[in-house]
Amino acid sequence: MATQTFVKGKRTGRPTQRVAQAARKKQSKTQVVFFDYRDERKLKRFINEQGKIIPRRITGLSAKEQRLLTKSIKWARHLAIIPFVSDQIR
Repeated sequence: MATQTFVKGKRTGRPTQRVAQAARKKQSKTQVVFFDYRDERKLKRFINEQGKIIPRRITGLSAKEQRLLTKSIKWARHLAIIPFVSDQIR
């Protein structure tokens, strides 16, 4: 069942197309603003069991926060603060 459009008070027989609205970005699930590469406990919250970085759609971080998080995790891996892979995979 198609809806009708109105053009200057007259009905046209054409169905309307619904325009998708931009979804509002949710507030960050974590209230972390600064990711310190030395804080192992905080960084491990964003790494899954395999040692992969959890994606932004799951963490709920903004793009900027996700980039900062990724840099911190990679820097911590490089300095051997956190492992590249988990013990289960080794």
